[in-house]
Amino acid sequence: MANSSIDRRDFLKLMGIGTSAVGTGLLVPRIIAKTHNGVLVESESEYGGFQVEKLSGKKFPYRYDLDKLKKMREKFTVFSRNTWDPDRRDRPETKENLTQINLFDGKGIVPNQTRLDYALMDAAWHGSRSGGGLSYGWESDRYGMMGRLSEKLGPWDPSDLDMTWQDASVVVKHASLFYGASQAGIAELNPLWIYSDSFSPTREDRSRAIPVLADGERFEQAEDAWYIPLSMNRVVALAFEENYFGIANSPGRLASAAVGDGYSRMAFTANTLAQFIRGLGYRAIPAGNGTGLSIPIAIDAGLGQLGRMGLLMTPKYGPRVRLAKVITDMPLVPDSPIEFGVTEFCESCMLCAKHCPSSAVSEGPQTWEGLSPSNNPGTYKWYINPEKCYDFNGFSCSSCKRVCPFTKPNNSWLHRMLRTIIKGKIDPLNKVMVTLDQASGYGHQLQDKEFWKMDGQKCITSREHM
Repeated sequence: MANSSIDRRDFLKLMGIGTSAVGTGLLVPRIIAKTHNGVLVESESEYGGFQVEKLSGKKFPYRYDLDKLKKMREKFTVFSRNTWDPDRRDRPETKENLTQINLFDGKGIVPNQTRLDYALMDAAWHGSRSGGGLSYGWESDRYGMMGRLSEKLGPWDPSDLDMTWQDASVVVKHASLFYGASQAGIAELNPLWIYSDSFSPTREDRSRAIPVLADGERFEQAEDAWYIPLSMNRVVALAFEENYFGIANSPGRLASAAVGDGYSRMAFTANTLAQFIRGLGYRAIPAGNGTGLSIPIAIDAGLGQLGRMGLLMTPKYGPRVRLAKVITDMPLVPDSPIEFGVTEFCESCMLCAKHCPSSAVSEGPQTWEGLSPSNNPGTYKWYINPEKCYDFNGFSCSSCKRVCPFTKPNNSWLHRMLRTIIKGKIDPLNKVMVTLDQASGYGHQLQDKEFWKMDGQKCITSREHM
């Protein structure tokens, strides 16, 4: 990175942020320097201990080949294939009843699989199961006041309150955090990240999928297809931190509880934020894993980079996040994508690959395509084996996140130094820091008996401070 000075006014202009937005409460990162690709900034609240390069001029921290990359079919995700693909439906893992083995045969006292652990896990998923995860609706809540009135009021104009669209974009991100997101960013919607179909199985046709079309201004979930208007070209990406101590228990049930808690919060926040946007007179489509690919959308929105394990790596929480999004026609101002040394670090670290109990994470170089029908070719990255990942331990594993040095809170000299090494991209020291990270005890499995002895307040506040 070539460093040169840049003043605050030039930074705000480069990042598309108006000075009035700063007045509404936007925490503008501290400016370090101008770089060849954008600017180098620092923000403890937004990026933890990292200095981050915000990219400008339509630059992104990834590469894709338009000759190879096509829209992915939702029908071919591993979750969908579990329903219709004979190779997935008849696999041996489906015949292994871990609940029977752990709760009944094991009398609920198997370490890290106890009845206490299962109860926490099951309750954590409750919000996702009880309508939330399955009801990312496209229309206004019929019981909501503003949803009913927005058609009469018309679209909200920020100038009514002496605000700009930059200010309005800050408002939407503020609302995202208010409703429960840990982080939020805005991107121009890349149509390539929207699924080409919606997997909609029926009892008669378990493999049924209907097209997702973006053509004109039709906005409807019809029987023959889903229609997303071309004007819905903005997307709010939402990240939800997973509990550090829960993930540290992986592959125990407490890790699945941390994941389930993320899914339940995703459902509530995405749906609520969509209702907020509709109340301002704009259309909104909330989604969790469905409708489109959350990871590239989050990357475009400046929330992080892609790591070796195939997950979004955020500066503040590492891969320890769940993702949701809200697609809208509200003309929000996009955020800048970021780089903070993830690719270079993942090339030498290898901890996620070496500690993956199912060998689902690649130990090889990045490639243009994977080996699974659930890999969508055309992006240059590390492709994981989703079948192996899903099938291990009843899909209750986050061991790659547990051992990742990015996962750890920035609460010690070791991790402050690690972040310095990463942000400086000092390759020869990467391996040394990984060794120190492991030697210090980070990444080891936290036993459930230790988790349950903790001060509950410490566990709750691990979302921000240790």
